[in-house]
Amino acid sequence: MREKTHTAAPMSLDQALYEMELVGHDFYLFVDSETKEPSVVYRRHAYDYGVIHLRTDPLAADEAGGAGGALGG
Repeated sequence: MREKTHTAAPMSLDQALYEMELVGHDFYLFVDSETKEPSVVYRRHAYDYGVIHLRTDPLAADEAGGAGGALGG
């Protein structure tokens, strides 16, 4: 199994989408600058995107929308 370790600076969702397109990958792991939590943006279909937010606080209430949400429709 291949492993990589990266340093992650907090960034906005828009910046993460830009970085994902810049590197040409179908997903991009980042630290959300608003929540300070790990998140992943990913390409769904054509120009449709999704985002998954991870919670590191096990006591945090689960918000509507579940584990992730679609961007752009």
